[in-house]
Amino acid sequence: MKLKLNGFENEIEFEEETVNVISVNNVECFRNIISSINSKILGEEINEVFLLNDEKEELDMNKEVLMVLDVFNIDYNSKKILSKIYELIEEKIVMNQDFEIDNKIFELRNYIIEEINELPFEFIMKDEIKIMDILKMYSLKIDSDNYNKLTEKIEFLIDIISTLKIAKILIIPNMKLFLTDEEVVEVYKYSLYNNVNLLIIERNDRKKLKYEKKLVIDENFYDYFE
Repeated sequence: MKLKLNGFENEIEFEEETVNVISVNNVECFRNIISSINSKILGEEINEVFLLNDEKEELDMNKEVLMVLDVFNIDYNSKKILSKIYELIEEKIVMNQDFEIDNKIFELRNYIIEEINELPFEFIMKDEIKIMDILKMYSLKIDSDNYNKLTEKIEFLIDIISTLKIAKILIIPNMKLFLTDEEVVEVYKYSLYNNVNLLIIERNDRKKLKYEKKLVIDENFYDYFE
């Protein structure tokens, strides 16, 4: 896969054993790149950024990319994550043909009907309750209270992405501002081990770290690999 930023010569290619870094010297350019990526993930029709496969066909960034704008407040229970969890649980239950659950649902429905019949009104209700409805009723969510260190928070998100397959690329702007070089490399190693493509976008040029493939965009908007 490749990320193409319109107006720049070089493309960001996602390869094994490599973490991509875009270092942007101009603040307006930095802001526009992040804004464009965010808009594309949200499904807006813009021409500033494209995600391409090996055949140069455009991919849906909403499906392939997850971007975290605030590493201190990562939403582990976003709609995208919970929907995938519910879907996987439902598939497992259906695959196991868990008739006991179906019977319990049927019994509960009959009990409710009996109570309704005591009232002098007409009602309508669903003919069938799905496993997905039950999961939502119980407000099943990921418990993230045990992850306090910033590296733990990021690595936990990488675990979620790797396990649920909800994205192929994780983008974290300004991550290196909040971590030591040693912590950054630790996160890099963790993402590579879990086969999650990591892209870091930073405001100022910093020293190149292990595993990094760095694209620099200077004040004159000239882009080159360092």
